[in-house]
Amino acid sequence: MQSVLMAAAQAVALDTPYDSVFVPLVDDLVGALADDEPATFLRAVEGRSRLLAVERSVRMADVFVALQLGLGAFRGALSGESPDETLALRRLAAIESEVLLRAGVGFSEGLEAAVDQLSRDVATLAPTDPQTGLSNAAELARRLAVEIERCRRTDVALGAVLVALSSGDEARGPGDDLVALVADSGRLLAAGLRRYDVAGRLGDLEFLAVLPDVSRRGVQAVVERLRRELPRGCSSRQRIEFRFVATHLDVVDVNADDLLAQLTAALAAGRGGESVVWL
Repeated sequence: MQSVLMAAAQAVALDTPYDSVFVPLVDDLVGALADDEPATFLRAVEGRSRLLAVERSVRMADVFVALQLGLGAFRGALSGESPDETLALRRLAAIESEVLLRAGVGFSEGLEAAVDQLSRDVATLAPTDPQTGLSNAAELARRLAVEIERCRRTDVALGAVLVALSSGDEARGPGDDLVALVADSGRLLAAGLRRYDVAGRLGDLEFLAVLPDVSRRGVQAVVERLRRELPRGCSSRQRIEFRFVATHLDVVDVNADDLLAQLTAALAAGRGGESVVWL
């Protein structure tokens, strides 16, 4: 039967864009018919349809037409005059009865994946974090770099405060209570800052306040305010710990990446120790 099926496969010729849909499936079709394993071809159809949807290279209607034309051409190449061809036609009929359904399932899953990816891309491009309304990590890094350059150019000091939240229920995932906690923390962080300060969400449970043209006493005041107000103002019912890493640079001789690395390293090194660490 294999030689009969290979000859039929070679006789299939489709126009663009249908050839790009069906031709990659021909070997799977031949194998499925030869082994009487229609599920093999149907899985391949579902996977191919999913990929085409993710790539957004063809429409679902084009996938359906390509499958109908390709299977029709394959059927036309089998005369049914030999026992092998008759058996192949019977097996092909079982595939044809389900192939469009499986293609539709795969294409729909691919569209969902494509929409999810677009949503992630949009979220990445947006300058704000949707949960808190603060700058997101990418925008925060950009604005930190701008403030560092401004402070260096104008010869003024720069302060920064990294705030980290930790909860005993973190391992259970971001439930409603933890989502509310993040939103409350972001709101309270930004509430007491000056108009030209920068607040942003650095990680899932980490925030950063960038304080240009500030004294060390001013940074200390921000830390003390947050130590008082964050536990009192958050609505979470969980036991939450707040940890702080603060720095004050009279001479700003560091870039944004290095400063962020120093702050996060100090946070990691201080786990289980003091609630406030100064660089």
